[in-house]
Amino acid sequence: MSDSVAAPGFQASAFFEYLHECLKEEMIREIGLGTIKAVIVVTLKNKENKEETWVMDFKDKGTLKKVTGGPIPKGDVQIALKDADFMKMANGKANGQKLFMSGKLKVKGNLMKATSIESLFKDLGPPPAKL
Repeated sequence: MSDSVAAPGFQASAFFEYLHECLKEEMIREIGLGTIKAVIVVTLKNKENKEETWVMDFKDKGTLKKVTGGPIPKGDVQIALKDADFMKMANGKANGQKLFMSGKLKVKGNLMKATSIESLFKDLGPPPAKL
């Protein structure tokens, strides 16, 4: 796993960089640890069909890492969807439950824990626009 969470060619890269920075603040980290209480593995596929995976540890540490090489950790929840759909969900423009029901969001593991990440996204708000 890497300290860098950026992934060229992925819209979600900016969001994960924003989340990574936010998690350096103890208050934000405690919100994630207090509400989610799980390790969530997010695998996204971009327009070029390239896949990248990030691990959000809200069980013990309150950290975010990008998986680079090696096996993908199992986690408590595994989420897979398209990069663009993830960004819609992260920005509050799409509902995770609707994405799941339409087959655009695949979840393995604890479904209730998976739904809790939407509340964290709402608490964070969208990343600030780059000038």
